[in-house]
Amino acid sequence: MSVQAWQPPRRIDAIDFWLRSRLLATAHALRETLRPSARRWRDGDHALADAPVLAQYRTPLWSDGRADEFPLVAGKVQNLRVARRAFDAIEVPADELLSFWRQLGRPGAWRGFVVGRELRGGCVVPTLAGGLCQLSNALATVAARAGFELVERHGHTARIEQAGSADHDAVDATVFWNYVDLKLRAKHAWRLEVELTATELVLRIRARSPLATPVAAVALRRSGEESAAPQALPLARGCLSCDQTACFRHRPAVDVAPQGRTGVLVDAWTPEFARYLQAHHPGADRMQPVPLRLAFWRAPRLGWHREPVPEGVAPATSPWAASLRRALWQRLWARHAGRRQASLIDGQRWMAQAFAARLKPEHTQLVVDQALLPHLQRTGALDGRRVTVLASALPMAEIERRLDAASDRWPGDATLRDFRVDPALVRAESMGLARAAAVVTPHAEVARQLAKAAPQAALSRLDWVLPGTKALAARREDLPLVVFAASALARKGARELAAALQGWPCRLRVLGSPSDDVRLWQGIGHVEHMNWQGDGLAGASVVALPAHIEHAPRALLRAVAAGLPVVASTACGLAAWPGVREVAAGDVEALRAALQTACNT
Repeated sequence: MSVQAWQPPRRIDAIDFWLRSRLLATAHALRETLRPSARRWRDGDHALADAPVLAQYRTPLWSDGRADEFPLVAGKVQNLRVARRAFDAIEVPADELLSFWRQLGRPGAWRGFVVGRELRGGCVVPTLAGGLCQLSNALATVAARAGFELVERHGHTARIEQAGSADHDAVDATVFWNYVDLKLRAKHAWRLEVELTATELVLRIRARSPLATPVAAVALRRSGEESAAPQALPLARGCLSCDQTACFRHRPAVDVAPQGRTGVLVDAWTPEFARYLQAHHPGADRMQPVPLRLAFWRAPRLGWHREPVPEGVAPATSPWAASLRRALWQRLWARHAGRRQASLIDGQRWMAQAFAARLKPEHTQLVVDQALLPHLQRTGALDGRRVTVLASALPMAEIERRLDAASDRWPGDATLRDFRVDPALVRAESMGLARAAAVVTPHAEVARQLAKAAPQAALSRLDWVLPGTKALAARREDLPLVVFAASALARKGARELAAALQGWPCRLRVLGSPSDDVRLWQGIGHVEHMNWQGDGLAGASVVALPAHIEHAPRALLRAVAAGLPVVASTACGLAAWPGVREVAAGDVEALRAALQTACNT
């Protein structure tokens, strides 16, 4: 079959197409309003979530199209991010129809759709919500592999330049709002799962029934030309790379690197992550919270706002509304133990949502603070992007496991049970970690746990940054001074320390706030609480922190920098540091022995 020669588009043809498409769309909308042919399926009760995978199809996200048309490819991927939420995890009953447009709804800018690419008249043209045909192609292909009936399907009139050839059974299925549709049906109930990895669009169909009909290979073809070969489709020209500069659709090239841009989304400042970002992502687009505090006239001494911006790099983006909302919310719940932790998570969710709204389609790589990761996963902002996680904490599931174990050991301490995270958020964090390409952390225990939670990720251990402090000599006195480097909380190991010090003549200094349990330190002769005021390390014989959970051991790092002996649990993440004796969390006898050895050495 001969291929018709390409002709430059004309304005009159574009006007004619617009008028005809509006007329057809209006007529179709009227028919569907009076007598709907399909319904919209919503995320149900997950009855088929564990059903066998009947068919699967993978298609690349970034490797199709020309390199100089990257902005349109990035727009396409953004549109797939938005569309995925309408199709993922839906379950369709037997003999019911799934309509692409009924399920997706009208793609408008108010829903997050952006300008992508669309095949029209032999050209790749910039169009709002362009690129959805990749989803319809994949849906038609996976449905054909599962033996479903394709009730309605239309083919393209041209093909896009691709890095690799399509699968032999790939089905061509174009869509155009709202009258060029894709409809399919199965004789049994089924579940659709849609996933965007960093490089691929993945569709899976699950069902408990066998294939309804044998899967026959369906070659890429035009609608109505069953015998046409894939080579018969002409190669489409792109508006960003075409040499027809006089064409009314021509667009000037956009200066964007082929690999896109990197976005850095940070929350809590640490010197280790600040040093890492300066070394590895100096030119990235950084998003950070506004440093707000009650004494608003005095900015915090340390924070992301103090980090220098390299010359030629745009200043960091800071969402004021989300930052202010979080500051007020956390202030409101600051003195409510369980609700305080929930308010921190609320604030992280608001920041993540504000950051996600400011991401651009050309952000193909993200460096994400771990606290924001589960919320970004739930918004879909991680879809189709390479993710590096700045990990500062244990996975939520591991935190709760350790708190439950400590609560079983100390059932009378309510602080070990005052808060548990929403299970949906725990799952979201696990999913976010499972898609991470790299994990960066200075914390030894966090690194060990994330090596199991995210085995696919490249793990990088950073060095802890020791604060500048003067050296202090450990006191050797008749009554040694044991400094507890935290507030008197059970999750910080206060119960174990109190048990370890029983019967041992010593003094105790608590750097943080006292416990609500007045009997906690009974049997210890002298106890003082610093409430984080003054130089709590002065005169210390040993600094101890036998915590069950400790993600930011800054007080211990100050003690190490001052040359004081330190006894800490493995949960503090200071493995192999000189002067640090490690004990297992919850091991009272090992803690007592380590403290006495440190004081007598």
